[in-house]
Amino acid sequence: MILIIEGMDRCGKSTLIDQLRKNYFLNPNIFVHHSSSPPKVTDPNEWEIVHYRKLLDTSYALNYTHDFDVIFDRFHLGAIVYGKKYRNADPEDIYSIEQMYIHPQDEIALVLLTDHTSAILERDDYQSLESSGFEFDETRVAFEEAFSRSIIPNKLHINVSENGGFKNTYSTVTNFLDGVRNAKSK
Repeated sequence: MILIIEGMDRCGKSTLIDQLRKNYFLNPNIFVHHSSSPPKVTDPNEWEIVHYRKLLDTSYALNYTHDFDVIFDRFHLGAIVYGKKYRNADPEDIYSIEQMYIHPQDEIALVLLTDHTSAILERDDYQSLESSGFEFDETRVAFEEAFSRSIIPNKLHINVSENGGFKNTYSTVTNFLDGVRNAKSK
């Protein structure tokens, strides 16, 4: 399976991935990638397009040819949201990658983690990309919009507070992933 965990800072992405690695993905062949901003290059937007294409090519090869599970801690939705915000990147460039690489039969899943701004601000350590409630709101809306436009066939959006807090995130996601795997095996 290829699993993409996306979302805002302070919503539990890395914690969820750690739990999934230890307790859910029991295949010893696992690859976890943490996406970050582009390096200092002449055209960071072009770099991201090539980067995400290559990552998807590699992920499909690892998954289908070598039986690896692949987990991304942020991926292309983060590039859409933050590329537009910080580099004035055209989100359509990244959406086009989905159009080229994602197919309905693929065993690929997308989980978006968001939360209410007030809850995020309570746990913010001031290391987030956002620095105000307004920015967190803006980022949440941008992630939700990118998520709704994604053509990935298996998608789950969790608002952490509305889902009962972090304690319920893991079980909600594993139930979703079980459903994805069961549907694929039919």
